[in-house]
Amino acid sequence: MTATKNLKNHFELINVVRLKDLASGQVTQVGEADLSFQDDEYLYQFKFNKVEDHVYKYPIKPGFWNIVPTMKGVEAEPMKFRERRLLEKFSGTAAIIKEARTFFDRLHVYERAGRPKKRGVLLYSVPGCGKSASIEKFCTDFAKEDPGTVIFLWAPSKVDPSLFMSFLSSQVEYSEDCTRLILIIEDIGGFFYGEQRPVDPSLLNLLDGVGVIFKLPTFIVATTNHPESLLASLANRPGRFDMMMEIKPPTYEERIELLSFFAGRPLTDEEKECLNLRGTENFTVAHVEEIVIRSQLHDKSFKEVVVEMIQHAELFNRAFQKERRMGF
Repeated sequence: MTATKNLKNHFELINVVRLKDLASGQVTQVGEADLSFQDDEYLYQFKFNKVEDHVYKYPIKPGFWNIVPTMKGVEAEPMKFRERRLLEKFSGTAAIIKEARTFFDRLHVYERAGRPKKRGVLLYSVPGCGKSASIEKFCTDFAKEDPGTVIFLWAPSKVDPSLFMSFLSSQVEYSEDCTRLILIIEDIGGFFYGEQRPVDPSLLNLLDGVGVIFKLPTFIVATTNHPESLLASLANRPGRFDMMMEIKPPTYEERIELLSFFAGRPLTDEEKECLNLRGTENFTVAHVEEIVIRSQLHDKSFKEVVVEMIQHAELFNRAFQKERRMGF
């Protein structure tokens, strides 16, 4: 990507005075200067101009961009999302699309209130429920709907919030055909030795839009597997995250559709029924995909694999409860 480097800190010559004029009284005084020196004939005065060093301007065009750390700080790299052909009907994807479309269609509400045109939602679930897939489907649809859409994918664990905030406020230069921004924040929370994780003040400032960092109407989608570990100042604070959405495990009907999709064929009645066994209500998208993979690897029926996975989950839960009773 082409980047433009700004001028570094430098001294600017602001005044030159002849020493003879000072000695004769023709010049009675000189102004203040940050730096002065003289030779046999003249006094030279300089002003120090401080310019932020290593500031790069990145021309951003509509499309998908991954925010990555570099030796220079932060860069945006073009990327592509995978096409999702299945999840558009599931509740998680539908909820995100509905909220985002309502926001972009009613920006006048924010204009009347005098608030930045920014809205944020926090997605939470256990791992494997399809948060990333739902987001990818949502982003792909919105990019097709409006060719001027810019999408940033940012992981706070990889790029410090203060660096990303500076990138948004002083380094990004949107092209004229950019109309709106979708900001995806990956894994915004997690356990911190069983306690709530401290929140970086820069992250709060970024979500608040301090410094007019959101130059386009912006819809933020953040994900977490551990909403209980987030401080209320982050998770329960309209203006930062206006809504929290739970991505629940797929329903029985959705499990059937998923398994049929991954298997590439219609299911038999027995295969459908095994997805209704006690314990399958907690199966995630990842569990359902594993049914197909494991059955093909080990030449087992879907039902045999489902029973194995239920038994494994029961063993894990008993072991986990035992460790908790022992204080681990």
